[in-house]
Amino acid sequence: MKFGIYNEIQASPGANYKQRYDETLRSVELGDALGYEVFMALEHHFFPTFSISVNPLAFFAAAAQRTRNIRFRAMCHTLPVHNPMVLAGEIAQCDHLTDGRLEVGVGRGHGWLYDPASIPMSDSIGLYEESLEILQLAWGNERFSFEGKHYSVRDIQVVPKPLQAKLKVFQTGTSARVFGDAGRRGGGVVVGAAPPPLFVEAVNAYAAAAKEAGHAPQVGLVVPVFLADDEATALGEAREPMMRSYANLVVPQESINGEEVKERLRGGGFHFYAGGFLNQMKEYTFESVLANDIAFAGTPDQFIAWLQRFRERYYDFQELSLMADFGGQAEWQVARTLQLFARDVMPALR
Repeated sequence: MKFGIYNEIQASPGANYKQRYDETLRSVELGDALGYEVFMALEHHFFPTFSISVNPLAFFAAAAQRTRNIRFRAMCHTLPVHNPMVLAGEIAQCDHLTDGRLEVGVGRGHGWLYDPASIPMSDSIGLYEESLEILQLAWGNERFSFEGKHYSVRDIQVVPKPLQAKLKVFQTGTSARVFGDAGRRGGGVVVGAAPPPLFVEAVNAYAAAAKEAGHAPQVGLVVPVFLADDEATALGEAREPMMRSYANLVVPQESINGEEVKERLRGGGFHFYAGGFLNQMKEYTFESVLANDIAFAGTPDQFIAWLQRFRERYYDFQELSLMADFGGQAEWQVARTLQLFARDVMPALR
């Protein structure tokens, strides 16, 4: 079992952006000292309550100067909004600046990013697939050419090459097709921070494809977690930030609720977003979030029991990452969750 930290770097209304970055950097330092193995941040644009993590590579390069062992992974780079020939070099440079502690997360990203980025939703699948192929060609070849529908390159050299001989690639989303491809290639997947049934089909498709291809599955689970030494404290303190977090997260979904946008989302294969699932967050209650295994609040011992039930009920995983910083919590509350997990949960699971 591997253990990680996931941080969306949410900026609740009125938050100070510099303070949020500084707090997150300190949490990475703490995680490194406590023995967490990976820190993940997403790449996200345009909607600050969801995230101000617009350049995870820059953040990782800064965090690497403060840490010794923890690895870094973007979950995920939204490939269709990037030029893949440029992104390949930027990722490789970050691998050098992190002393070879970088991992790569890729995906099509959230459906609400496309209109602000002026990228046609209908091109998202093709752009994603071509970009992923180009990244691999750029890292594995001194020079390469590529001919596709969206990109045409002739005998180019992308520099630098990654410091590591091979960058580990992880994918995220809800698509059984995409996850199956990841399993066949020997990559990993990361899911969570939403109702577990959304991911069961995709995770099962991934695990089956990985085993058929002779690869060991690498499923990462992200869980919003709030820990305290006693249950009453955890439940009492977690309620307000957890509910504020879901109010933060639903904001960008409201930008794609129109029927015309939904039609384009469906045309681009974004059925999850066209279905307006995230609108349900407006109806969430603290009790329903906990009862439906979307998040956890309680003691370390209760969390260990919760994880056992989760594995039996939904799917297995080989990496567990805490989303401990959400909804404008106090920094000491985030630190307490990370410390209690490291003290009590890590030894039990290992």
